[in-house]
Amino acid sequence: MLALAAPVLLGGAGMAVDFGTYTMKANALQAAADEAATAGTRELALTSSTDTSITASVTNLLNSNLQQNDASATPTVTINRAKGTVTVRLSEAWTPVFAHFLNAGITPVIASATGMLQGESRLCILALHGSDPFTFNMMKNAHVQAATCSVYSNSTSGQGMTLQNASSINAAVICSAGGVIGTGYSTSVKPQTDCQPLADPLAGRAAPAVGACTATNFKVTTGAVSLSPGVYCGGINISGTAIASFNPGTYIIKDGFFYIGNSAQVTGTNVGFYLTGKNALLWFLGTASINLSGAESGPLAGLLFFGDRTMNSPIPHIISASNVHQLTGTIYFPSTNLWIDPNGNVAEASAYTAIIALHMVIDNGPNLVLNTNYGATAVPVPDGVRSTSTVVLSN
Repeated sequence: MLALAAPVLLGGAGMAVDFGTYTMKANALQAAADEAATAGTRELALTSSTDTSITASVTNLLNSNLQQNDASATPTVTINRAKGTVTVRLSEAWTPVFAHFLNAGITPVIASATGMLQGESRLCILALHGSDPFTFNMMKNAHVQAATCSVYSNSTSGQGMTLQNASSINAAVICSAGGVIGTGYSTSVKPQTDCQPLADPLAGRAAPAVGACTATNFKVTTGAVSLSPGVYCGGINISGTAIASFNPGTYIIKDGFFYIGNSAQVTGTNVGFYLTGKNALLWFLGTASINLSGAESGPLAGLLFFGDRTMNSPIPHIISASNVHQLTGTIYFPSTNLWIDPNGNVAEASAYTAIIALHMVIDNGPNLVLNTNYGATAVPVPDGVRSTSTVVLSN
């Protein structure tokens, strides 16, 4: 009887091994398909993406993942821009040891995943810190007008977004990776909590080259002056009754403040400012009048202000001047904090303004207006600012 039962027992054990191997392979392929579809769909949201670039990225990711799992599969990538989807299908030709004798349909091993863009929105504010309380903080009758775009806090803290003291937000999306707390505030839409943190859309942007000083401790308090692009060591100080115009180009503010104060008047079109070194902080104070439009091309294309990523200053950048009417472009301070607190409108004359900072505080009555009239300016909109679509995955 044992001899008669042995083949059956051996076959059963072999079948179990085959189905175990199949399950392992299917799980590995499904995980690879899920990750590849998600990555491909995120790239689909970028304005610069093409079907070729998406397919190449997905294929490279799959090859890396499958190699790590000692697997081999044939991928098929299908992109549907009209529906905003990327589908990844994997097929591995595998011959089981025992199960094929019973004509069991377990080969080839197939996995499929589809990523879909959902909730497309433009980005106006992103507070980057991933865990601090008060990463995005509004107080004392502060207002944000961002009706066509999104306001995000990446902090997973229960106090990552704080709204209080008659503050308000009018935005298409209000999202916190952690919690939203406060009293006496109002919002146009219900703030969402436990959101997926947004990746820094400018993390890959290279800083401009910093050369030799072209000016040192530049300061003007009276009269009219025209500034040219270059490296301003010791910073730029425009105050008193000075009237200053910035010619198009890239300005490096090194080891000193970019200070505009008193009743100075400042204008500039097609300009980008990179702040680097000790005390390279932006301070706009007093009743100064400021109208600036960001870089249209070059290393700072799409940016108005870019703070060095290696800066770690406890002192924030400050926009407190009462006549800051135009700040067209992207304000990017990935390692420093931004404080906005004039009792009046800020940036309302800009075609578009996006702000990305480590922490952000809006205080003491400002009305920060963040437009998204992208077609009204030659300043390009960086990828990831134009769209913050989330990806929904289906198998």
